[in-house]
Amino acid sequence: MNGISQKLGYAGLIPFIFFSLSVLAGSAWAPDFFTLYSALILSFMAGACWGVMQAHRDHVSAAELGLSIGVFLWGWLMYFVPHIVGLPGLLLGYWVLVWLERQPVFRQSYKRDYRTMRWILTLVVSACHVIAFWGLLR
Repeated sequence: MNGISQKLGYAGLIPFIFFSLSVLAGSAWAPDFFTLYSALILSFMAGACWGVMQAHRDHVSAAELGLSIGVFLWGWLMYFVPHIVGLPGLLLGYWVLVWLERQPVFRQSYKRDYRTMRWILTLVVSACHVIAFWGLLR
């Protein structure tokens, strides 16, 4: 994996961390920004999955393709519901993509260092969702 991809991947965590801590600190604007950023990134990741599957169409099912589009739409639906529902819903979307990326086509398409980075990013994003959710409950 080239260095710029890794740097951009990890840099994408900065807004998650900043906005989740802002939600925890009680900022009134932070839940909106956190939810918007999360929906954007989830949609981007679902689109990336769709692209990989399109490139290897003979090795994926229509259900897997549909699932990537479903996650995209789910992410946008979660943007329009109350944050107390949207944050767990977005988190669910990220973990559906983790499951989807465990399919053989992704193991063949993604190098090990990318898969490792994706795992780390998903864990941090998940922690940020939990922190933001907790901040909403306080």
